[in-house]
Amino acid sequence: MGLLNSTVLEVVIGVVFVYLLLSILCTAGNEWVAMMTRRRGEMLRKGIRQLLENQPVRGEGDTNGLLQEFYKHPLIASLKHDKNHPAYIAPRTFVAVVTDILTAAKPGSVVFADFENGAKELPDGDVKKSLLALVQRSNQDLESAQLAVEGWFNDAMDRVNGWYKRRTQLWTIIIALFLVLVSNANTIEIVKKFSSDPVLRSAVLEEAKVRAQKPRPTIAVEYKDEDDPTNPTIKRNEGTELSQNEKDILGQTLGWHDNVFHDKEGKGWGWKVWLERLIGWLLTLLAISLGAPFWFDILNKIVNIRFAGKSPAEASKGPEKPSAKPVAA
Repeated sequence: MGLLNSTVLEVVIGVVFVYLLLSILCTAGNEWVAMMTRRRGEMLRKGIRQLLENQPVRGEGDTNGLLQEFYKHPLIASLKHDKNHPAYIAPRTFVAVVTDILTAAKPGSVVFADFENGAKELPDGDVKKSLLALVQRSNQDLESAQLAVEGWFNDAMDRVNGWYKRRTQLWTIIIALFLVLVSNANTIEIVKKFSSDPVLRSAVLEEAKVRAQKPRPTIAVEYKDEDDPTNPTIKRNEGTELSQNEKDILGQTLGWHDNVFHDKEGKGWGWKVWLERLIGWLLTLLAISLGAPFWFDILNKIVNIRFAGKSPAEASKGPEKPSAKPVAA
């Protein structure tokens, strides 16, 4: 029958399908942890502190005077709810607060000279050096100076995003490890089960076709309520939801179906069995850490290969109704 209709390809589809479902569960767990730990707000706090620390204001002895003034400002204080740090601060808000602090002695509208003098009057510190460098490149134009400060802030937020992604990757590995051990997601055992159970394999193929027609799993963070940026809204598409059939397949494929430490005869598992389990768990852990979008793309490609050519038995069934085209990444 060739590779397109071989058991090997069907087993590969089954394994990739399981990786995808586990990755989706891992992503959902990661977002739950991020919400509980308010990870986004804490990362932003760290970024703001790194940007504004080591800078006194108007002769104050506190080396973090500017940082304190920033958080005392009404525009920033209003973003806090129950003393939680906001998860998002708009660049224009940051610029407005910095401008207000620098020109505190000049109420009302300000001009470039007010902004520049405010920066020069700051006591020596890291922020003063940065602001003066930005002012010098603004051609004595207030709007250009403020745009430069906004770019300075955006560059800092790029670093914050990098920190967040690294922290997210760490939590992904932790949650993936938990999923692997609790569900006994052993890649080697999964391959054996799909190879020996044609009924399960057939069910997986059908669900894989359904899954390939769904949107690519994506999770977006939105700040719908500008008055409460401490609670972002997590927007999930249809691709991040597991159907009941998919949950049933995971239940049939994974799990501890035998004694963890002993075989059916009550004898302890040998080192070869434990080594196989360790390798199988490690393979699954590494696979899940690649993320749901990666496995969705792989599944789409393999499913398209598998059903690009039908076996004579399948072809004799006649034409089928056209299915929905898979959503591109």
